[in-house]
Amino acid sequence: MAPTKYLMSNGLAFSENKDMEKLRKKALKGWNLKKFRFMGYELEKGECEDVIFSIDYRKLQPGEQVEYFDMFSDSGWEHVCSSHDMHIFKAKKGTIPIYSDVETSRDKLERLGKPVQAYTVFMLALTVILWTAMTLASGFVQTIVEWIFLTSVVLAVPAIMTTMAITYHKWKNRRKYKMQQG
Repeated sequence: MAPTKYLMSNGLAFSENKDMEKLRKKALKGWNLKKFRFMGYELEKGECEDVIFSIDYRKLQPGEQVEYFDMFSDSGWEHVCSSHDMHIFKAKKGTIPIYSDVETSRDKLERLGKPVQAYTVFMLALTVILWTAMTLASGFVQTIVEWIFLTSVVLAVPAIMTTMAITYHKWKNRRKYKMQQG
């Protein structure tokens, strides 16, 4: 069994390109991406590779997987690993990027943003409901609701930050598109 190590993610919504570059640098040293891990990646010691990485966000329906991965393979991209609706691919340096234009980048951000925004709205609504319940409750019930409220805040804050990062990238992408158009 090859030695493995963990590589922390900077947060894909915040710095996807930095994460892909970190994976590239590790691959040059023989630490190859094996799979996603909680808030990061598991790397496995192996042969040094001069490759680039890219990620795609897509919910695959049953039976779509083979066609989806074949589409990338036909363009020179090899599937490395997937987790939930995130799929990482690698290719030889110089391969045409998966997202080479503003249109495909915008589509990717839309697919990424929808579930994150839904989760954020849910967490904000839950936090408001718990805050209201906390202010109305008393005694032991209030203590329990306070703990649940604090947990919801801990989950809501990163969700809000992620939504803000995705919104910023969408805005930046729109500006780039407008500049190209005129």
